[in-house]
Amino acid sequence: MTKGHRQTINDFFVNVFNKILLYEEQAMGKAGCRDLSMREIHVLEAVEGLEREKKNSMSRIAGRLSISVGSLTTSMNVLVRKGYVERESSMKDRRIVYACLTPKGRLAAKKHSRFHRQMVESLEQSLNEEEWDALTRALRTLETFFCTSGEKGAEKKNL
Repeated sequence: MTKGHRQTINDFFVNVFNKILLYEEQAMGKAGCRDLSMREIHVLEAVEGLEREKKNSMSRIAGRLSISVGSLTTSMNVLVRKGYVERESSMKDRRIVYACLTPKGRLAAKKHSRFHRQMVESLEQSLNEEEWDALTRALRTLETFFCTSGEKGAEKKNL
């Protein structure tokens, strides 16, 4: 890897990720979700995914988001107050709390999914099949680093 490669990758992480979040926030605002932060939208996304799997407990949602249950509770309190989520205690074990999207929450999650689909579709014509294959391989490598071994890798490099 050359110094230029390193700089390009660093610029990507610093600039592009921030731009994606900004663009996502603006798109969600235009879609009528002005009262939601990006963190709240991503909580809704996690609830929706885990709700489909019937695994929508607070601890599983926190795990999916890589945050503490306490941090999730703070976000959840706001989402309940705004009418996007409802909480239910388990009938078998009252200590287990499930989060469920309200119709308003489902609509916001659907708008967020639509944004992601449109973002990917807007890139479809830019690359040929060989480039898509190379890009998806590289993205899987990055996902593996950040989602499974990233912390261990960072520790080894003293980050």
